[in-house]
Amino acid sequence: MARIAMALALALGFGISGASAQTPALAQAEGLLSNPESSESDQVATLTSAPEPVDEIDREWLTALDHMQNNAPRAALPHLERLVSISPETARFRLELARALFLIEDDTRSYYHFEQALGGRLSLAEITTVNEYLRAMEQRKPWQGHARVAVVSQSNPWYRSGEEFVDIGGRLMLPLPEVERSVGLELGLGGTFLPQLRPDLHGRAHVMVTGQIFENRNLNRWHARGELGLLSLGDYSQQVSGGVTLQGAFGRQGRIMHGVGVYGGFQRRFANRLNLGLRVNADQLLYKDIPQLDGLRLSTALEGSYLYSLRLRLHGGVSLSQARTEAAFHRRSTGSVTLGGQFAFSGGTIAGLEAKLSHSRLSEANPLQAQFGPERSDRIDLTAQVMHRAVNIRGFAPVATVGYTHQNSNVPMNAFSNLKFSLGATRNF
Repeated sequence: MARIAMALALALGFGISGASAQTPALAQAEGLLSNPESSESDQVATLTSAPEPVDEIDREWLTALDHMQNNAPRAALPHLERLVSISPETARFRLELARALFLIEDDTRSYYHFEQALGGRLSLAEITTVNEYLRAMEQRKPWQGHARVAVVSQSNPWYRSGEEFVDIGGRLMLPLPEVERSVGLELGLGGTFLPQLRPDLHGRAHVMVTGQIFENRNLNRWHARGELGLLSLGDYSQQVSGGVTLQGAFGRQGRIMHGVGVYGGFQRRFANRLNLGLRVNADQLLYKDIPQLDGLRLSTALEGSYLYSLRLRLHGGVSLSQARTEAAFHRRSTGSVTLGGQFAFSGGTIAGLEAKLSHSRLSEANPLQAQFGPERSDRIDLTAQVMHRAVNIRGFAPVATVGYTHQNSNVPMNAFSNLKFSLGATRNF
């Protein structure tokens, strides 16, 4: 018991003497932990009343603490990873894992675990320290990288209806392509540069390129978007941003579309567990071969996540968009609602579910299909994900995703269903 009590006392120091980016505020916050309030995270660390560790959790915990106290966070990582997998509901283990990742400057994963720890019953001192770590990570690196790759198999990737002909004025004309299965790649690569202009104010330059590569190269698509603006940081992880945008879409035959616009964003954490974000975009788009689609695109999205517990994270959002095109029969308004969650099981499995409901309508009927009236469509997207924390390669964990999309429409050729399976990777584990 004495040995575990000593280990606990060392752990509750929660310092980062080996970190190169320690701030006075962070050091002060960590000092509060030398005599913390009673909380779930320090109670659960006292795991046994025996004088020596007798089970796997005891051994892993004491070994990890020994490495951390000897400034060896890389050696501690495997033990802390196992502890979080075995007992995802224990805040103390997750806090120490986040601190080890912070010390080796793996800010993406460290930020994820510190934020996830706020879902536990932490003491005031621990909450203060977590917020200081989060703020330190927001400010210590002027750049961020973004990458995504997934192998995707789909039953109907081009959202074809299965109708054999286009119905024009009540007459079946112009044969439609058949529904066909395809396997391809979804790619995303980008980065964000955040040079500091003054305390809490940064410039922001963001570039992102996404693409879909199919077996039929004629259907390959690429989209590039750049944003240039300012980012202001505040308390409670508050971020206020705004600026201008440039974008373009490309296919095998070259440019399809290009556009310019403006954006604005706001994000803030409320009561530690709730994080809300608002994003507004206005883009003027020009299409190379379809001038009827030219015009202004407006969109706004409110998204939020709530840490119900250390195991369960809930998320949701609402969005509205409007396409003000040159041709009235392409002017579309769309609204959607999203709700989902992610749950961490004991043993390391993490599973997520998400449902999205959308409704869209056009302001006028297509003159060639006037018999149907203005298009009205309802769409549902269901997604399930699963991964295991113990299965990862160089900090990336494989994620298997199954998605189902179904759209009903009063215009038969715009109704479709698609079943999608993808295998990608994530660093949020």
